[in-house]
Amino acid sequence: MKRRPRMRLRAAMAAFAFLMAAWGGSAAEPRTTQVTVEELTKALGGAAGDGDAAQLLATMELTERLSLLRLGKMLAGMPGEKSRTALMLVADKAAFLEPPVGEIGTEATPDAAATRAMLVKVVNYVNTTNRQLPNLLAARATTGFEDRPKEDALEATGVVSYSYQPLHWVGRSTVTVTYRDRKEVVDEKTKEKKEGAGIGGLVTSGEFGPVLSIVVGDALKGKIRWARWERDGGATVAVFHYDVPEEKSNYRVQFCCVVGGYNSDGTPELERFDERAGYHGEIAFNPEDGSVLRVTATAEMPAGGLVPRAGFQIEYGPMEVGGRSYICPAHGVATLEAHTTKQQAVFSKTAYRGEAKRFLNDIAFSNYRRFGSEMRMVPAAVQ
Repeated sequence: MKRRPRMRLRAAMAAFAFLMAAWGGSAAEPRTTQVTVEELTKALGGAAGDGDAAQLLATMELTERLSLLRLGKMLAGMPGEKSRTALMLVADKAAFLEPPVGEIGTEATPDAAATRAMLVKVVNYVNTTNRQLPNLLAARATTGFEDRPKEDALEATGVVSYSYQPLHWVGRSTVTVTYRDRKEVVDEKTKEKKEGAGIGGLVTSGEFGPVLSIVVGDALKGKIRWARWERDGGATVAVFHYDVPEEKSNYRVQFCCVVGGYNSDGTPELERFDERAGYHGEIAFNPEDGSVLRVTATAEMPAGGLVPRAGFQIEYGPMEVGGRSYICPAHGVATLEAHTTKQQAVFSKTAYRGEAKRFLNDIAFSNYRRFGSEMRMVPAAVQ
């Protein structure tokens, strides 16, 4: 059985890791129709069934970000699993775009003093968010998508031609994540549930605090500025944009593995690509208390490099844990492109020919509960 190379993107100190197994290259997707969120909603209203809706969604591409609140309502109204998965992919591909015009706030741009005051609230929130969270457990469901390039590959039996496939579902896995004593680990006592051929791809970690600490810390060393107001389910959300140059970044891109040579028995010598990268993105937060509601990061990689594109988005929301409400990870999107064929060296500055293969993972958190046993006292019935 042929082994597929693995890939991982992570922030420093294992704050955010993307692990992937890859094969093939990449090619341009078939032409799709660009639609707004409203146009997408109206189009889906005329779909006859699950398969019909899924086929319709496969021809559409959003020009605006679909909010998590609105996505949840639309997913609940989908006629079946195929259309829900197709809608998830359409929304995830637009995760880094701006929201619809109707969801952009019209409040006046804050002055320098108000902006500084809000930034202080964000920093204070990030510095205390780990201490506020109790020891907890949560289910993390990861749905993986990959594309397949059109290419001629040299196989044992000769040259095999592969036809192009756009981003498509490849698998789903669910694991239990334990957050205890400010450390996040996958609970080894729980069995991972898998569907499909397996996710050859992006697995995240650090959503419970380390990601926020690194992004905000790096942003303060780089450039951070006001972006806009947004409306999210009636609530007012403030958004900062940030840029972090490579020399001030703690964000690393790792790729395993590239062929560095061959052993005497013909087996390849694999080497790991590891490079620090500059990045930019947005931090959306509650202007009243600084609680972070969404963070995005897009790595600034050389266009002709081994990994020309990588990024993530994490959305946070109120979750009930042990009878109290806490701001916890709710949803994430991780995306990465990499050249997995015709590798030439471990350095990203090397010129790679052709398109890169695309990977996208959707991550959903649910079933939050306190770590450890819980007991409730119930009075005995009166005889």
